[in-house]
Amino acid sequence: MQALYGYFSKNLRGRKGQSGFTLIELLVVVTILGVLAAIVTLSLVGITTNAEKQACLQEYKTVQAGLDAYMAYHDLTTVPTASTNNMANPVLLYNAGGAPTFVRNSPTVYTYTWDANGRITDITASSGGPAKPAGCVPSGV
Repeated sequence: MQALYGYFSKNLRGRKGQSGFTLIELLVVVTILGVLAAIVTLSLVGITTNAEKQACLQEYKTVQAGLDAYMAYHDLTTVPTASTNNMANPVLLYNAGGAPTFVRNSPTVYTYTWDANGRITDITASSGGPAKPAGCVPSGV
């Protein structure tokens, strides 16, 4: 048993008291880290595109809810049809001067088109704004 301990303790110290990692050990560690980095990168690829689509859909839902609230507040069954990114015209959804405010802020980054019944029928990119992501369409269209 003593001889076995002496053999391993001498070989663990390395030659002439040198210690450190061998080239093979370093290559194995770098390879494992590379594989892990590749797995993480592949899982993050579609996140940005999906986030842009979800932001567009959420803004659409906010504007649609604002139109619905505007119509209910004023007891309307129809509103002027519009294609606008101005939430103060032709229907006052955002009132910078005070209440009531039917959407949280203005301007929006997209242009919305709605019909006389207050249903959003189309979403397009505003001039100078970001492109509308694929999959961002009004529900019910």
